[in-house]
Amino acid sequence: MTSIRRLDMPSKNRHLWVGILALLCVVSFQLLNIYVLHMHEDEELSYRATNGDIAFAIHWQTSLEDNQAPGWFVTFAVWRGLVGDSEFASRIMALLLSTLALAITFKLGRRWFGVWGGALALIVLIGNGFYFQYAYDIRPYPMVMLVTALSFWAFDNWLQRNTFRRALIYGTSTALMLYVHYLLVFVVAAQTIYLVLAHRLTLRRIAYGIAAGMLAALLFAPWFTVFVSQVQHLRNVEAASGTGRGAAGIGVSTQATNWATILNLLNVASNGLIVVYGLLIIIGVTLLWRRRKFWLALTWSVLAPAIYLLANTVAAVYAPRFVSHMMLGIGLVVGASIAALELPARWRRIPIKPILALMIVVSNLLTFNASLPVRIPYRDLYRAISSVSQPGDVVLFNRAGEENGYVQYLYRTWMSPELVANLTTDETVASSSRRIWYVTGDLFHQDVQAMFERLEPTHPVQYVVGQCDRAWCYVLQLMQAPPNSEPLVFGGVLSFYGADIELSASRQVDLRLWWRVDDPPLLDYSIGLQLVDAAGTLIAQADGAINHYGRETVQTSHMQPGQIYIDHRTLTLPENASAGTYSLVLVVYQSWDGARLTLTDGSDRLVLDELVLSD
Repeated sequence: MTSIRRLDMPSKNRHLWVGILALLCVVSFQLLNIYVLHMHEDEELSYRATNGDIAFAIHWQTSLEDNQAPGWFVTFAVWRGLVGDSEFASRIMALLLSTLALAITFKLGRRWFGVWGGALALIVLIGNGFYFQYAYDIRPYPMVMLVTALSFWAFDNWLQRNTFRRALIYGTSTALMLYVHYLLVFVVAAQTIYLVLAHRLTLRRIAYGIAAGMLAALLFAPWFTVFVSQVQHLRNVEAASGTGRGAAGIGVSTQATNWATILNLLNVASNGLIVVYGLLIIIGVTLLWRRRKFWLALTWSVLAPAIYLLANTVAAVYAPRFVSHMMLGIGLVVGASIAALELPARWRRIPIKPILALMIVVSNLLTFNASLPVRIPYRDLYRAISSVSQPGDVVLFNRAGEENGYVQYLYRTWMSPELVANLTTDETVASSSRRIWYVTGDLFHQDVQAMFERLEPTHPVQYVVGQCDRAWCYVLQLMQAPPNSEPLVFGGVLSFYGADIELSASRQVDLRLWWRVDDPPLLDYSIGLQLVDAAGTLIAQADGAINHYGRETVQTSHMQPGQIYIDHRTLTLPENASAGTYSLVLVVYQSWDGARLTLTDGSDRLVLDELVLSD
């Protein structure tokens, strides 16, 4: 009989510290990456379902607004009342729940496979995108992990000592699972199969098992009628919409059981490293096939999701999120497989266990970003435009999720209050503002393009946030009108509509000069930006053709009628410039002879601003 060589340290306290260190590694990784995930639509539903006290959360379920068990929602409602509504606070609750699940998993792993088996069960989850995603979800799944771990702990306790008390504790854990997620009944089915196949069923064991089941049914009975009503309501809705699939479940948000679905589950559970994980599990089966506890870990990691997939052939009950708890079981299986490895005597000095664990973690980390779900980063996009917005900015939504409660929640949460107050879907209202943030999630739709074409002649694009490609599409464009509605005309041909001026801390002046012509000038004029002191002495200058958007040189003779040209200029002040008041002057002249174009008042220069330099 093959057994794991136990590497337990002589002190229980040392065992505890090994577990704490492994737990800290996983939790530290999660904390450092807490903002990697972006919210999805179902998470907004969690806020809507708990937008009140405990009674509201329960009423939300009993009034058939949702089809979920109440356990997590009641807990989340309490958490919101104590901690607040921020996304960070909500994910911290998820982290606490999943951390408790990890602690129980370590306890089981140490009991079944030794301290290294328990520690490695946690370590190999670092960087696993499937675990990370649902351990942080603002939905029931972190609690699903916790109650499933508690159930396996109670189940194992009962298997070790067949007492009536331990059987009832297991029955209580079963009811707890059902109060968190109805489909965890398939975990109970997997445990039952394991019990029948791996243990001798005595009359006493059977009797205590029946008692555990009766207690679970009794504890769940107060909610059972709500559960039945939810299922009936859901089937009626899906029948009316034509999205129903199978005898029960949620057809619209589940996946049919087929080889593609199975392969996808294997892929996400292994971070795309199916071969690596598969080889380790094969090694574990080879070395530990006589160990009942290894088969119990396989019950959690393999048999339970297999039952979901099998039941899914007759009812719509499978989606990857429903079986995310399997990752704790996979951690146990992989950890046990690594802990069981022993090299030949002459190679014993090679630390094979830490090396393999490190290889898995590194492989997970290399594939971590690719393993995460692709979601529009609304949080980052809204925060980005808020950070550069100015008083009076208007946000114009066009096919940007303006009627979607999920998007509404996100922009109210992450956009500055000033921008939220100035959000509109009315083009006429927006066009009266100088600065418009034109937002869309459907960039190439004809209505979106048509509105852009109407705005762009008077509000050319200055700044773009977001992207539109195969991954996701959400674009926020700053469209800005010139500073002045009426121009000052140089030489009767070159219309100047004002300047935006910024003085940086490094004594550098950044400007945007706004130009337009009704007819292209026949000649190529040079535009001069000058800084002069009180005596009229030239201190610094930046001359040349129009530097359109800072990217394209445009000669005045090539300007297109009616188009706005934005001339980006930078004037660097000399280091020896003394403190005092300086004038920022604009001139337009002929480069070949220096003759200046005059304004309508006869002057040949325009003072844009006065700059005060201090020591």
